[in-house]
Amino acid sequence: MRGIISAFADQSIQNELKRDIENQDMAFMCDDCTNGVTLVMDVERHSDVDVIIMRYTAIKDIETYIAQIRAITKTARILLILSGLRKQYVQTQFDVYRKQYNVEDIIFEGNGMDKFEILSIINKGRINEAAVYDEIISDDIPKSQPVKTEKSAESETIKKVESKPKVNKRKQPIIDFKWKRRNTVKSNKECLIISVFGTTHGAGVTNMTASLAEYFSENGKKVLAINLSGGDEFRYIHGRAEYKNVKSVDISEFNDYDIVVIDLGNPFYIDSNGDFCGISSGYNYKNIEILKISSLKIVMALSDAWHINKCKYFLLDEKWAEQISNSYIFLFDTEPPKQLLKYNVNMFDRNSDSFANEIARLFL
Repeated sequence: MRGIISAFADQSIQNELKRDIENQDMAFMCDDCTNGVTLVMDVERHSDVDVIIMRYTAIKDIETYIAQIRAITKTARILLILSGLRKQYVQTQFDVYRKQYNVEDIIFEGNGMDKFEILSIINKGRINEAAVYDEIISDDIPKSQPVKTEKSAESETIKKVESKPKVNKRKQPIIDFKWKRRNTVKSNKECLIISVFGTTHGAGVTNMTASLAEYFSENGKKVLAINLSGGDEFRYIHGRAEYKNVKSVDISEFNDYDIVVIDLGNPFYIDSNGDFCGISSGYNYKNIEILKISSLKIVMALSDAWHINKCKYFLLDEKWAEQISNSYIFLFDTEPPKQLLKYNVNMFDRNSDSFANEIARLFL
């Protein structure tokens, strides 16, 4: 049973989450805290807590209380909910949370509270003791070579799927690019496989996978969404598509579906300088082989200055650059950074209509 303590300063939020995690082997250990003092007191009473949720608007001088909590427990996962948007913060703030307090999980409520993301982090449960040390020395990890993946030549240009696109009037792509090589998406009579992975944690891989799955389902396709990221976030989704949390897949299972969308999570650990540091801790590297059979590969990225080099790694690394074809697209949380536009690859704002329109043109 995963134990949770929260400081939303809003009991209604906790009550709503309680309903969602009912019978899910998770439980809130006490009522929602209204300030930092009561939060620390509750953590002292329940030092075996797995997840501690701290909302910035509820706790003044939040760093002080994080330090007090870390003095009580080094293994509880701390989730920070910060006000505003990611772009309003500088990287040094996140570095302090990560290196000094071992806090990796941060949600921004500038666009509203993302309940699905909260549940996803809660489900991760307790961190291990070694992680506290590993985070401090992460910058000293020896560099190694990336896993080699082969070319896949089966897709066209793509763009996003969060609103229903108008497809009847569309005959040509909204944005015309000159690609390195020209490929075509397979016939809709075959099962199409779409793989989604991120350049960094929090880039929106799971949300994009679910959004695509539901969009295709609403448009008459038989869709299977598979979570290979190592978590089981799909247990919270009750939509039209079929959802599975698994550790590996059997390709023969895909025969009965029109489209399979696969959440590959964040397979690679890349530092802010754009240096490859290895496969992410605990990740099953064999799942990366799925890219070889995927018609489309979506790379979720963030446009913040300190994340751009992580995206550049895939564009500049010799082994990756030679296999990035028209079957890959890079989706950003805002418009693609101008400094990346010179690279001859598909790049889009994941919230743009152009992405939705192209998805409709290619797959519907």
